Amino acid sequence: MPGDIQCLSPAKNDGQYKNRNNDKKADNPEVAVIDTPGRIMDDRTVETVQCEDVVVIPVRPTGGNLESFTRTVSLVKENTNCPIVIAVNGTNRFTASVSFMEWLQKYRQKETIDTVLTIPQSEAIVQAENYSCSINDINRHSTAAQAVNMMCDKISELAGLPVEKREAKKSKKLIAK
Repeated sequence: MPGDIQCLSPAKNDGQYKNRNNDKKADNPEVAVIDTPGRIMDDRTVETVQCEDVVVIPVRPTGGNLESFTRTVSLVKENTNCPIVIAVNGTNRFTASVSFMEWLQKYRQKETIDTVLTIPQSEAIVQAENYSCSINDINRHSTAAQAVNMMCDKISELAGLPVEKREAKKSKKLIAK
């Protein structure tokens, strides 16, 4: 069915991720999301990556992620020629984040990665996760919500999908108790 999204999670239930065995599977989906840590790049994941229009590689801005991040980029580049979007999640003004972004700028030029998007560290993201809702439902005017929306728009554009028009609706501005 057009417009369907299929989520694949080779990690199944590795402690960090929810059990994804019961996720909705769509025949011929318009969008396929592969949710897997960089260390798990099995045959099924590689086959799926080879057919994709865009690959998004999320990374936290810390030095501890460099090895798995660079390995993931290499595996993706070996198996597809589609655009790669690097989504740096949790950026802030502190030294570790700034150092990571400086390193990423050099790495990006060396590996010829065109698109790097940043999502700032934000309480609104934590609240959205806690309430299982969109960050736009928590605070659509926040810097983090704007960054997430910009990332979604860029991915849609690169994949040849229409960019979502967002309605002006009131945010819930929930606060966890």
